[in-house]
Amino acid sequence: MTSYIERFIPICSMQIKSTQYKLNQSRTIPLQLILINEGSYTKTIQYLNNTKTRIKTLQKYCKKLNKVNRKIRYVWLETSIYAKLTFARSLWLLVQNKRLFKSINKTSPIGLSFIENKIDIHKNIHEIYYGYCQNFEKELKFKGPVWGRKYTLYYKNHSSVTIQEIFSPNILRFFH
Repeated sequence: MTSYIERFIPICSMQIKSTQYKLNQSRTIPLQLILINEGSYTKTIQYLNNTKTRIKTLQKYCKKLNKVNRKIRYVWLETSIYAKLTFARSLWLLVQNKRLFKSINKTSPIGLSFIENKIDIHKNIHEIYYGYCQNFEKELKFKGPVWGRKYTLYYKNHSSVTIQEIFSPNILRFFH
């Protein structure tokens, strides 16, 4: 499967630590809430939308590389009426996290599973990006640039999951 992330053409990619001040000065509050929020993105969207967020799994598979098991999952986050909000790819490193991975509900968003299972995690946002993706435009029936981000979730001080997200421009309508 060629995912949206592989087909994403960045116009601009910013390391979040070095450009946070510039982002705060140049972007709207709603966009900041989505891009640099260290809380649960899914919970934020559910709160703003007042509906349950669900996932549509496109593909998942396991890879073994250098004796490290990796699970990869591609999903769409959608509203309860199937409006696509976000495309996400998650990469799980299963060296020390097999038990963690088994406790996660495979049919719900990762962040909600951590909350429901009372698993304490830390999020480190690496970068935000702005660009184009023809596959994404076709899927959403929308022409224009989109925002995305990449971050890692840490469990017990170990890198557990790296997530890349591309956001539908439709999520900004929840703020009006």
